[in-house]
Amino acid sequence: MNFLSLDIGTTCCKSQVFSAAGEILRYRAREYSFLEKDGERYADMGRIVANMREMIAEAAKEYEISSVCISTFGESFVLLGEKDEILFDPMLYTDPRGEKEAEELLQAFGAEKLFSVTGTVPQSMYSLSKLLWIKNNRPEVFARAEKCMLICDYLGYLLTGKRVIDYALASRTGAFDIEKLQFSEEVLGKCGISAGLFSAPAPAGSIVGELRQEVKNSLGIGGSCQLVLGSHDQICSALGAGAVSAGDAVDGMGTVECITPLFAGRPADVSMGREGYVCVPYAVPGLYCTYMLNYSCGSIVNWYQKDLLHGYHGDAENVYTYLEKSDDSPSGILLLPYFGGAATPFQNINAKGAFLNLTAAAKDSDLYKAIMEGTAMEMRLNAERCRKYGIRIRRIVATGGGANSKKWLSLKASVQKVPVRTLRSSEGGLCGCAILQAAAMGAAKDLPEAARIFVRYKEEFLPDAKRSEAYEGQYKKYKKLYRKLKEFF
Repeated sequence: MNFLSLDIGTTCCKSQVFSAAGEILRYRAREYSFLEKDGERYADMGRIVANMREMIAEAAKEYEISSVCISTFGESFVLLGEKDEILFDPMLYTDPRGEKEAEELLQAFGAEKLFSVTGTVPQSMYSLSKLLWIKNNRPEVFARAEKCMLICDYLGYLLTGKRVIDYALASRTGAFDIEKLQFSEEVLGKCGISAGLFSAPAPAGSIVGELRQEVKNSLGIGGSCQLVLGSHDQICSALGAGAVSAGDAVDGMGTVECITPLFAGRPADVSMGREGYVCVPYAVPGLYCTYMLNYSCGSIVNWYQKDLLHGYHGDAENVYTYLEKSDDSPSGILLLPYFGGAATPFQNINAKGAFLNLTAAAKDSDLYKAIMEGTAMEMRLNAERCRKYGIRIRRIVATGGGANSKKWLSLKASVQKVPVRTLRSSEGGLCGCAILQAAAMGAAKDLPEAARIFVRYKEEFLPDAKRSEAYEGQYKKYKKLYRKLKEFF
């Protein structure tokens, strides 16, 4: 029994084949571009579908595939007409269309009501705001819409002919009742939208059904092959990092940084939603998660290395070994990492980045250290803000490109005062899909047992008490930075 995991991003598709014993048999990645139309960017569904099919076919040539599971980015959706033609391409979550509609939703329902029902406070990024934008600005398109599907359930529909979406991705629409686990008739009804537009909600890891015979024939799949319901990429990444209990968290250190902590019980304080924190049903029954976001993480590192240093690394092997030669003492330089705006908890897209306390004695490696320190302090600030909502982090598993830097992870452990572990592979989302398949297909009795089979840890970085204490003064200053500099943005 072999499991094929697919992780579909906006510009990259990845796949891994796992054995039932948890071994990685095959890995592939393929990049593509956004779709450009009339000066706007969209997810290119033509390329995404083609890449998905090619990756399934290539895996099926080498291995007998028992099941497929798909992880995707959230919020973006396709509108389909009567003959399943795409009426409107998927807008990206960063697309500002829907801002006016989000404000109207807020006025119509109130933040407290919507947070209590959907676990979100309206923003333009959510599917509902963008769907209302289409309804208001492209009424002829909306009138023809028969189906509204996020990327994961759309791809599953192409493979099986069945429309099923998991609870976590459904919650990214901003129209899903996280208590009743169904699309909210109250919210959608007031918006003039039928709940029937959306796919049927089900738990992640449910068996959607057998791939259609014509699909199997065209992709070279000979035997039975089931589609196991996947989820939001953040959920799959957390599961693939072994997060199965309250207090577990995964730290995705990519272009954007996102910590996904697990907790039991739904917070009732709407302040949590106003600060941008969501409440999302997790893959493990009875647990929820939220997303602590910093829009600038790997992007700052890339900017510094490529645009400022132009790749310079002296006599060192590469730019990383050159810049990470510094000692473990605090740099004394403060970095506000809002190079792409502020995410949680300040929610200010107009915020800007800043370096402070520079002198002529500062070296390029000092600035690099300040980048690592500032991003670590930003996530500590987020963790502290979430404690008032009953969310506590006991340990973190780091994934993504940043997880390859031992220097950064060691610093994070001491600044954030939690143990940080790494995985055998930084592709946690693919492992999460394999865990869902193992539990669904009977290779494990449940998700925790499947996690014990598939999750393999590599290294652990523990907080150093003396180093943590040395950073306290710098962190106290960091917490004041945003409010002190806000008037200059």
